[in-house]
Amino acid sequence: MLEALNTASPAQNHDIQDENPELTKLYDAEPYTAYTEDLEFMWRWTIYRDNKLVQEGCSLTLDASKRAVNHVMAFFNMNNKNNTVAQEL
Repeated sequence: MLEALNTASPAQNHDIQDENPELTKLYDAEPYTAYTEDLEFMWRWTIYRDNKLVQEGCSLTLDASKRAVNHVMAFFNMNNKNNTVAQEL
């Protein structure tokens, strides 16, 4: 079901969690949003940038999903800061 949302245009600013109430929001800071879903045998996590899927993965526990998403977001945020500094030079 989430895969169909990846084709949405950026103008369609809707909350993916509205489409699937079983999702748990892990991160929400423009332009990124991350969710996790309990599949009973694992937790699937997804990270969206402007409602487009940019990263996904799985973890064995909810806590591990939170750590994984935080790790990826730290990388994305560092990468964004480096790009901003490079553009200013």
